Amino acid sequence: MSDSTSSNVNDKIALLERRISREKKSRQMAEQLLAEKSREIYASNQMLKDALLESEQKRDELQFLLSTSGSLSLSGNNENLLTNVTELTCTFLHAVWGISAVQIKRNSTFDIYTPICDRNKQWTNNTVFIQQINAQLARQPASKEWNIIDVNHSAIYPHTLKMMYCSKPIDEGSVLLSAFLLKQEPNSSETLDALTIIQRQVRTFLIARKNGTVISETKDNLNIITQQLSSAKSQLMQSEKMASLGQLAAGIAHEINNPVGYIRSNLEVLSSHIQYISAFMAATKAFIAEQKLINDEHYMGLVKEYDMEYIIEDTDDIVTSNIEGVDRISEIVNGLKTFSHQGETDFSALPIGQIVSAALNVVKNEVKYKHDVQHILNEQDIYIFGKLGQLQQVFVNIFVNAAQAMPDGGSIKIEYVLGSKSCQILVSDTGSGMSSTTQNQLFDPFYTTKPVGEGTGLGLSISYSIIESHKGTIEVESTEGVGTTFIITLPLASKVLG
Repeated sequence: MSDSTSSNVNDKIALLERRISREKKSRQMAEQLLAEKSREIYASNQMLKDALLESEQKRDELQFLLSTSGSLSLSGNNENLLTNVTELTCTFLHAVWGISAVQIKRNSTFDIYTPICDRNKQWTNNTVFIQQINAQLARQPASKEWNIIDVNHSAIYPHTLKMMYCSKPIDEGSVLLSAFLLKQEPNSSETLDALTIIQRQVRTFLIARKNGTVISETKDNLNIITQQLSSAKSQLMQSEKMASLGQLAAGIAHEINNPVGYIRSNLEVLSSHIQYISAFMAATKAFIAEQKLINDEHYMGLVKEYDMEYIIEDTDDIVTSNIEGVDRISEIVNGLKTFSHQGETDFSALPIGQIVSAALNVVKNEVKYKHDVQHILNEQDIYIFGKLGQLQQVFVNIFVNAAQAMPDGGSIKIEYVLGSKSCQILVSDTGSGMSSTTQNQLFDPFYTTKPVGEGTGLGLSISYSIIESHKGTIEVESTEGVGTTFIITLPLASKVLG
């Protein structure tokens, strides 16, 4: 064999070794990226679980505040007022029993004939129960704030319970006395805060009715209430957002597991390819060591024996596929971060088409199997003025509702109508449609057509509030048996800024 042939073979081996080195580095990078994304996914899942639990608790607290505050103004007399508040509080606390009454201040105990409410909102008279409660209260100092003590009396309950009690002075001669028996102590300070707010409102109503006048709140109290309402609204929006994520969690996990699955499979194939490449290199070196030289015929024979041309080509495809998988995971994780982010304070100019695309990405698993999605984008980006996370929440809610209205499949169409001052986003589905009665109530808080436990009844109400805060409108047009169209109108960024 000539020196030139030997040199050519050595060059090919060197080239192959460099390729192997690059493929090893690519594999290491892919494995490192996969590990990083896996940690991000785990952290996101943990954050999602924690946030979902917290949001469910916030939702219960806010619903309790809204329901109880509403019942106060509708109660015709003090007896009805205390009855309604006690029943709602029992439900909120999952209390075994509850009792509230206005009592003479010097006693700070219940009249033995005071009726008691159980967890089923059934009212009974139980003098033994009242005597046991009074015995516990007599041993405790009177308190304007909520206190929690253990009670263990077989006449009340066969197991140890937690008793929450509070005594709010109404005037010099009477107090508002409340006590609730629970199986376990509330695990949130916000629960006690909610109870304190309602207790103060009840006291205010009782004083107002006794004096026959409307009690004016001080400026400080009004500021506090305004702040509480603003905070409650923000919490409610975040609560509904996390509840939506909870419903989508299984689908999102599936979307993440798909690329993780084929990345893992690709890495296993890549590992096998590297073993073949290593065996090829060992065989080539052994041949050279024995024969001192190797010609093209022998070299190509080894290449064919170890299927090196296919392995090199397939390795390139594997690395490209893994990079695409990692990019898909990053896209999902970044979408979740944007959607679940809380605390946006500033409006900014945003491309509405990208917002809608990001929302579709979050709900992708809900719609991709049974639904045909047509997203008709304009040739040029349309910029509106708003908050990214809030607007994404609106469209996620609408897309999920559309998919749920078509359990057996159908079409979702998104298109844009550009005006001189605003942009309309039309989201249409071919679902079952809605009656005029449902359409009239659709944006009311806590209104839902879904079965118990499958909907909060807050999604579209919050969406309406978000669009309203963006100086826009949201309307619905629906025909039973034909489908539904949501029409969202938002001002253009140039008009707002100009």
